[in-house]
Amino acid sequence: MGLLELASGNSIWRGIDYFNKKKVISWEKVTQDSYSGIVAGSSGEPYAVYIDKQHPRKSTCNCAFANERRVICKHMLAVLFTAEPNVAEDFLK
Repeated sequence: MGLLELASGNSIWRGIDYFNKKKVISWEKVTQDSYSGIVAGSSGEPYAVYIDKQHPRKSTCNCAFANERRVICKHMLAVLFTAEPNVAEDFLK
């Protein structure tokens, strides 16, 4: 299962919203299947994100929702959509 399949519908739509509002401050490709990034939270606080497309449950974010949990949050999805806009486009189709 991938990041989208493991995420809740709410997280996906919030991730799309963060992508559209350009809340991803910075991101970089770490490996062929992973990215790290910084995302501005709703209160303006930046969150550190790491996503692993090959092993989605190893993805991390230090936000209150995902910190020390094996869940996919809106910040992770915002980084994914920013790094790979075609994933967002395909989802919206």
